[in-house]
Amino acid sequence: MSTETKTGRQVNGVEAPSVGTWDLDPAHTSAAFVARHVLTKTRGRFNTISGVVHIEENPLKSWVEVEIDAASIETNHPDRDTHLKSADFLDVEQFPKLTFRSKEVRPKTATEFELVGDLTIKDVTKEVVLEADFEGVSPDPFGTTTAAFTAKGEIDREEFGMTWNVAIETGGVLVGKKVQLEIDAELHLRKDDA
Repeated sequence: MSTETKTGRQVNGVEAPSVGTWDLDPAHTSAAFVARHVLTKTRGRFNTISGVVHIEENPLKSWVEVEIDAASIETNHPDRDTHLKSADFLDVEQFPKLTFRSKEVRPKTATEFELVGDLTIKDVTKEVVLEADFEGVSPDPFGTTTAAFTAKGEIDREEFGMTWNVAIETGGVLVGKKVQLEIDAELHLRKDDA
């Protein structure tokens, strides 16, 4: 059951975003990742991200579309960034965009859910499951209705054709296969939907 409120609506007793199209705020949205490098963790992020979230009357019918500029990858190490942009990894010249489109929302709790969708990196599309949290909805000081979500997941980079590695003399490899994904998204309701 849904009822409208000042900041959105109540769905089954929980504050939820209003029905409509919500745009990602690129200045307050982060698409970050963590990968193993020898024994430590290397953190990075993509600096250029855009997308929309379509909130439906039934929240479980809502869906997400995200596009990331592959060349905007940054790990605080220019030489490593150049390597990650090369054909060994993202091959940004041939595949300039990473995309995600959800296809299912699976509820867990009142504010937690699984977001199932297709992630495309390079020329490979794989289904991924993100563990997501709805952080709330609120008006901001500028008259815009804002909502926030966070999500985490894991992919195997080799499944996306990024198989480059170097064996270490003492055993193991230089770069781990598993990559942790961490998303913090701030959304704004489009004016014509407000």
